[in-house]
Amino acid sequence: MQKFIRAVIGTNNIDSCARVCHSPTALGMQRTFGTGAATNSIIDLKFTDCIMVIGANPTSGHPVTGAKLKQFAMKGTSIVIDPCRTELARFATYHLQLKPGTNVAMLNMLLYYIIAEGLEDKSFIEQRTEGYEDFRKHVMSFNIDELSAITGVDKDLARKAAIAYASAGNAMSFHGLGVTEHSQGTYTVMLIADLAMITGNIGRRGVGVNPLRGQNNVQGAADMGCQPHQGAGYLDVTDPQIHQKYENFYNAKLPIHIGYKIPQMYDAAINGKLKALWLMGEDNVQTDPNTNHVKKALNELDLLVVQEIFMTETAKMAHVVLPASSFLEKSGTFTNGERRIQKVQATVAPIEGTKPDGQIIAEIMQRMGYAQSDYDPKTILEEVSQIVPFFAGVKWDELGDNGKQWPVLPDGSDTEILHTESFKRGKGKFITATWKETTELSDNSREFPYILTTNRELEHYNCGTMTRRTNNAQILKEDVLMINPEDATNHNIKDGDMVCVISPRGKIDVKARITDEVKQGVLSSTFHFPEIKMNDLTSSVADSDALCPEYKVVAVNIRKSKGMRV
Repeated sequence: MQKFIRAVIGTNNIDSCARVCHSPTALGMQRTFGTGAATNSIIDLKFTDCIMVIGANPTSGHPVTGAKLKQFAMKGTSIVIDPCRTELARFATYHLQLKPGTNVAMLNMLLYYIIAEGLEDKSFIEQRTEGYEDFRKHVMSFNIDELSAITGVDKDLARKAAIAYASAGNAMSFHGLGVTEHSQGTYTVMLIADLAMITGNIGRRGVGVNPLRGQNNVQGAADMGCQPHQGAGYLDVTDPQIHQKYENFYNAKLPIHIGYKIPQMYDAAINGKLKALWLMGEDNVQTDPNTNHVKKALNELDLLVVQEIFMTETAKMAHVVLPASSFLEKSGTFTNGERRIQKVQATVAPIEGTKPDGQIIAEIMQRMGYAQSDYDPKTILEEVSQIVPFFAGVKWDELGDNGKQWPVLPDGSDTEILHTESFKRGKGKFITATWKETTELSDNSREFPYILTTNRELEHYNCGTMTRRTNNAQILKEDVLMINPEDATNHNIKDGDMVCVISPRGKIDVKARITDEVKQGVLSSTFHFPEIKMNDLTSSVADSDALCPEYKVVAVNIRKSKGMRV
């Protein structure tokens, strides 16, 4: 185990597969379009006239894509919908700085003005969609002044942004965890799809709906069936015909019921219904909400296996640690948000005592009595191509330097743009949604009047498991709490003071950064450093459909820490 502390920095192929189990992005897209992937490629920005970025800070969280979006925003029409004045927001034509948790109300404002101004793409709606008339009546029934009050966004600014998006020849939207990590995350994704359909921004170059995935290879994990209700290829595990297909292919008896999503796993463990858990490439103790609840659940397990490249906070709690290889030490594929299957090839041998994730899984299967050859990406892709319809023509030796975008047909040809003539479900269906305040605020607003939202910084990747072991830790050394100057004055807090942040779950101390990047009443911080214990504060409130945790809305109160200043 001495060699488990590594010199090689990388990310697992697995990455955060388990997170996909409750990511509403795929779910929302399937309901509306019939697919769980981005509808267009970001490389087509040269064909785009307007971009909308909602719930994402791409220059920090997705720097390659973020650089392209920033370049576009500096010269083109751009709309940023975010509670914080992000770097991209500073260049945006319109920054709609909404109250956290009000995405559904905000999008209904935009849809309202598009309809009121007569800017719908009537031809697209008639030929490619269904349910529009009921949808239109629902949207126009809203009181626009009430929506403005809910979001905190000036209605005239919302109107201008809506007109800009709907009037553009080609408009493209990008959304991130600031959309999905809410109690109404799934419905927000559906409204984003509605926004694209009502303006006809689907199915050609320079348009589309693009999820900016929270971690590397999240798309690939979803494609391979990491959702408890679906198998590889997004096929329904409760469908008798699909179930039979899986059993015949794998020559094994499989359960036909839907499994647990992550929050359900914790509850099941505490209630004695889940006895063992195998985690791969996920530091749940640091990254999952309501940390004390997570720890309680893990402590109830008879067996906790953690497969990791570092001794993370979760690995410290494991009964068994399986040392894994980083991405530089193994071969396989990553699939990004534009459905591009990319070949990843090992450049160095695995560190002594570690093995690639695929090899570890193969050896466990062998020991459990299921004959399995050693891991090889070529043979794995051959297997995948037989069970996943849109991987039918994927071959390891044909991926080349730039990969292929699925669906890949049996003849090897791939698909740059989806939905050019129809959606998988036939016609795209308009889905209505009405804003509902999260119980995190409605149940706690008196005692906890502030809203804390979490974010990321460029220098550290997610919970910092990898980047804190690099020189990046010298650039950004700690989590800080962004506080509006008026709130800071009200609590006699100065820049650099330690602030006690209290939620219904616990309290932490964190250094203050006074800034007008957040509005009065809103606080923002990162969760890169385990010693701060930011997720001690976050709640178990989750998305209504996908159970994605609501990291972006936490009811808190603040005070100056007693006798502490740095």
